[in-house]
Amino acid sequence: MPFTAKVFTTAQWGARDADVDEFELTKPMYVVIHNTGDSNPPNDRSKGTLPGAKQLAKETQAFHMDGNGWADSGHNFLNTTGGFILEGRHGTLGAVQKGLCVRSAHAAQDAGKLARGNESPGIEVEGNFMTFTMGQKQWDALVELCVSLCSSCNIAPENIRGHRDFSDTDCPGDLLYSQLPKLRQDVAAKLGLAPISDVLKLGSKGSAVQKLQVALNAKGFNVGVADGIFGDVTRKAVIDFQKKQGLTPDGVVGPKTRKLLGL
Repeated sequence: MPFTAKVFTTAQWGARDADVDEFELTKPMYVVIHNTGDSNPPNDRSKGTLPGAKQLAKETQAFHMDGNGWADSGHNFLNTTGGFILEGRHGTLGAVQKGLCVRSAHAAQDAGKLARGNESPGIEVEGNFMTFTMGQKQWDALVELCVSLCSSCNIAPENIRGHRDFSDTDCPGDLLYSQLPKLRQDVAAKLGLAPISDVLKLGSKGSAVQKLQVALNAKGFNVGVADGIFGDVTRKAVIDFQKKQGLTPDGVVGPKTRKLLGL
């Protein structure tokens, strides 16, 4: 399924040139959700309009470049209250349409957190979502963008994560973070996938697999590096663990296996 979300490019919203000629291309594993921390409607900076969205994109880029010293906007996409999607870092749209991303600066890894955030598309969602629920237009646009990213970049909906999964921060806000399971389910439904469950099996990817691998290693069932990819080595370790626990050795991590592993 191709990338179909409507996105206003850096040229269309009048972005400044980046401070580098081009950015490194990466193979994304996640979609990372942020909030801008700005006021919510009716005091939203973009006022729900396209001109307001473009101005917000310009102001955000200026802050990232002049305030943070970054080479360009730190994020890859901006989702405004009016449901407008704007390209962030230059080259992002062309990259994700090819299943890649451009390295960005939105999700540095802190100790004990997930890695590879800056190799994956980061979406800045306009607003402060500690307690505020975004409007339907903004939510629908966020879902459509995530559908396109998951489809074109072969990212599992389970790997739609929040900024706080990578960095020590409250972003994307307590309420929006609590809504990420719904976002994953909405995206999976749009992609025609089965509802997301807690079952992990061969081919599963993401932070839940990383936690599984860490738990297996801790119990002496070595899988090597916890890379978040459920491959043959992880499956064999699961089977060995299940045999020792008297479970059916099917290599699938369901509720019983999960409980015994402390997950």
